[in-house]
Amino acid sequence: MFKSFETNVKLLFSGIALLFLLALVYSLSSGFWPAAFIPPALLLVLYFIPNIELPYHLLMISIPLSFPLSKVLPIELDFPDELLQLLCTLLFIFYFIKKRNVYTLSFLKHPFTILVIASFVWTGVCTFMSSDVGLSAKFFMKKIWYLVPFFFFAFGYFFRKKNIGIGFWSMFTVLTLIVLSVMYKAKGVGFSFMDVHDPIQPFFINHVMYGSMISCFFFGILGAYWTSRKGSVYRFVLFLSIALYLVAIYFSYSRGAWGATVFGLGMMLAVRLKLAKYLIPAFYAVILLFVMWLAQDNRYLQYRPRFEKTIMHESLFDHLMATIQGTDISSAERYYRWIATVRMSQDYPVFGVGPNLFYDNYPAYGITEYKTWVSRNLEESTTHNYFLFMLAEQGFIGLLLYASLIFMIFWRGQLIYFACLSKKDRYIVMSVIGLLAAVFVNNFFSELLETDKVGSLFYLGLAILVGYDIKYRNSAFNIH
Repeated sequence: MFKSFETNVKLLFSGIALLFLLALVYSLSSGFWPAAFIPPALLLVLYFIPNIELPYHLLMISIPLSFPLSKVLPIELDFPDELLQLLCTLLFIFYFIKKRNVYTLSFLKHPFTILVIASFVWTGVCTFMSSDVGLSAKFFMKKIWYLVPFFFFAFGYFFRKKNIGIGFWSMFTVLTLIVLSVMYKAKGVGFSFMDVHDPIQPFFINHVMYGSMISCFFFGILGAYWTSRKGSVYRFVLFLSIALYLVAIYFSYSRGAWGATVFGLGMMLAVRLKLAKYLIPAFYAVILLFVMWLAQDNRYLQYRPRFEKTIMHESLFDHLMATIQGTDISSAERYYRWIATVRMSQDYPVFGVGPNLFYDNYPAYGITEYKTWVSRNLEESTTHNYFLFMLAEQGFIGLLLYASLIFMIFWRGQLIYFACLSKKDRYIVMSVIGLLAAVFVNNFFSELLETDKVGSLFYLGLAILVGYDIKYRNSAFNIH
């Protein structure tokens, strides 16, 4: 029997070795380098199946540590978390079978799940209708190993309350060490507004990404503090961390992060006062009326920036004053792209220009009155507003799906909060709502939902809310 087992093991590894050799030859001849990773991926899948949640623990640790591999190699990959995302995607079918008592029809019928799936399907439709299917297909494929681990796998993982703590502490430990490192390096340059970029390297591509992640994760720390035992070492560490993150958010010099922190705290208060479900419709109404007012008789042209005064400022005070006066370069550039997006949507109202194609199409729709020297856009960034990002690349249907999901989060989130029977559960739900509110604001000035640093937090929070909603489903709709 032992010889038979030994023979089977040798055959298995011989087969994998042969497969690796064939994949390597194919990748070298075709230029499709991911093929070489198929055999190692199979080995990892076989190794992790018995302890299927271990790679997910590693994924939580890796998110703050990740950086674009393109900085050192000609590969468009976030390392190491994107490799773990791929692994968790491969493992999901086994995890689904293992947790089949958790992945019930209630999960598939949940409004959040329906909207996430509908948005993904619509992305596929827009990819098919795209003017460059190849470029759009790359975006669509990456969306698979993005949504599967961060929403679908996360739902089963966080349904077990113990894993919420494991996931939090895994990410908190690493991110806090990075924040301490950034603060130390920032101190070395006198917390200079002009030198904000260097201290955050290599983990964040810019200060906006850094500020966005820590302003969103701040609400996770609040939830952990509220649910920790009074007088414990953990509670003391979390108390110090709250102060640390507030200082770090300030010195990120990201206006979006500042606004996100304030809005998140305000949204938590609104939930407590049963007002949250009214805020988003009111926000939508104000934005719509404002856009209509600007569009009437091309009134927006009266507010075009003065090119000679639209500059990058060296001090924080000048930067804030320029924002108010409309002479800040980044604000002026946002207006330029927002106007270009709205004009572009008139030609591509249904399917948009296609996923991953905004950069290639928007210059033709820009207007010279709002153009600045930054409009060369050497970093190839996009709309700086996720609503308009969806409008540009996936048309009005894509925009409406995202807008509906945002409304549903706070309307349903308020119901879930009051349905929770446990005080600790209420604290967790409240902190997740604050986190999602912070993502919403940060995402209003960027398109961070497609990034591993911030988009991951959004879908993880969404998955946690679905879990709590299903657990308290019977009582959720008795609250008004």
